[in-house]
Amino acid sequence: MRRIIVITFLAFIFYFIEFVLFNLLGRWFTPNLLITLIIFFNLYLGIRYSLLTAVMAGIVKDSFGIDFFGSNIFSFVICAYLTTLIKRYLYQIGSISSRVLLIFLITILNALIHAMLNSIFNLVDFREMIVNVLFPEVLATTLMANYVWARLKKIVVKFSIK
Repeated sequence: MRRIIVITFLAFIFYFIEFVLFNLLGRWFTPNLLITLIIFFNLYLGIRYSLLTAVMAGIVKDSFGIDFFGSNIFSFVICAYLTTLIKRYLYQIGSISSRVLLIFLITILNALIHAMLNSIFNLVDFREMIVNVLFPEVLATTLMANYVWARLKKIVVKFSIK
């Protein structure tokens, strides 16, 4: 029960930080902290808690977002499963570059999943999406990955989740 409460609280906090960063710095430096949170719990606690984190983060982001409800839940759950798949073949335990590569790949996949979902209902200019959404989000998330990862490890140790 403690894990569920901490995961829910962290999903709200990370969404709030994303919201503040978006309003302060604009679209050009808004990391996707929720993806980092999902990947962290996948690597630290396993797929079950990663899926729980994906659903909680998706509900929070869908509740306050303007996209159709369920798009973030769907993309986060797909990213949680893909993290498990990529982790099996590419991830090396304890390797910082491997972790950053994993976050980089999953962030790209998340943005592409969102673009495909939005293209079902709206006309999407993929060039504009790459320039204005994919590139800044992937760059910011990759740059912030190690800092966020270190803070998450401290939180998990402090609350003795494992």
